[in-house]
Parts: sequence; C-alpha cells; structure tokens
Amino acid sequence: MVGAFPYATRKMWESGMVSEFKTKIEMAAEIIEILKSKFTIARVVFDSWYWSEKLVRGCVVSELRSNRRLLRVRCLEGGGTLDVEGHIHVRDLPPGSYLADLTLESRVITIKLLVLEYKSNRLNLYSTDLSLSDGEIEATWRIRWEIEKFHKDIKALGMQDSSFLKRKRLQGYLLLFVMVVNTVRDLISSLNLRSVEEFLRFVEIRLGGALGLMKTFKLR
Repeated sequence: MVGAFPYATRKMWESGMVSEFKTKIEMAAEIIEILKSKFTIARVVFDSWYWSEKLVRGCVVSELRSNRRLLRVRCLEGGGTLDVEGHIHVRDLPPGSYLADLTLESRVITIKLLVLEYKSNRLNLYSTDLSLSDGEIEATWRIRWEIEKFHKDIKALGMQDSSFLKRKRLQGYLLLFVMVVNTVRDLISSLNLRSVEEFLRFVEIRLGGALGLMKTFKLR
C-alpha cells in the first residue's frame, strides 16, 4: 500500500500560502484512523516526540524521554512501590520492568515501562497495553528502528525532498524510491558492505560515479 498525505508547514500557513494547517500529531492521528479502516492494527509505534492524547491510546509502543516525571512506579520484578518526594524521573530508574502512572495532558494513565541498557545508552520503552511481555515490547520497537533505517537510507540517496502538483505523481514517486532503496540494499548485501554511504563510496571509487549519485534521479 502506498499513500500520500498533503502537508503544509506552519510558515506556509502563516504567510497565507495555504488555508489549512495540521500539526504532525494531527496528521499522524488522521493517518492512523485511515489505516485502522483498512487493516487490523495490532500496535502503533512511534518515537517519544509524539506524546499526545490524540495518539497515546490502547495499543501504543513508544519511548519515554529520560526527563519525564512519574507519579507512581511499581517494580514488576520484585513488587513494591517507589515513592520519591517530588516524583521520580524516568532516568532515575535502574534497568527493569515497571508499571508507572504519569500524566498525559489532562489525565493520568498507567503504562508498562521497560528500561533497557542498549550499547552505551539506555532505552525507556513503554506500552499502553499492560499485558505485553518485555520481549514483545522490545520486538515491536525494533520494527520502528527498521523504519528509521529506511528513512536514513532515503536521505543518503538524496531522495528525501521532492514536490509534485498531483497526488498520483507523488504516489508513483513513493513507489519508485521504495524500489530503489530495496535494490540498493540488495547490492549492499551482495557486495558485503555495511551502509548506503559505504555503497556510494564504492560507486565513486570503483565505478567512477559521484558521491550522492542518486541525487541525479530526483523527480519534479
């Protein structure tokens, strides 16, 4: 499925270039509702920036910022409640699995919070579905990471910025860059390379191409 959703920046709206404006959170909520009408949605995954009543609902897996304050925390691996004067920050919790109460705009919600050590950093993952296991939360988050890598590859290929007057042309372009990225990834695997950037350097050195080769294929 390939979809295209028009997006105008706040600057365009304030200058009078467009008559309607939606925030990224409003657009995300609209897209999710459209997808729910066409598919059975098991879980919704997004990063910590999308903290909103419009989005954080019954089947969300996401990440909490380390400075988020928690009203009440109960450790799932040993019981007991952590009561700290002035409330506790997410960054103060040791790695583990917790039930946590916190404010979401005008209301208080309970989430399952999974704090993991990851390389030199840590991940503060949460689920609004309290029945999910630690493994299910982590596996769901890894799906989002694959999407992040896809965006990163698109930028490396110089295909992230394009504009079209017609939705049909934009949908065609979306399909094209999915095909290009998948083909490049196959080549990366075949050549035992590690990234799109390394592939572009390979093209530049071995085949006499130019770094940022795919920029020449931008469509308008």
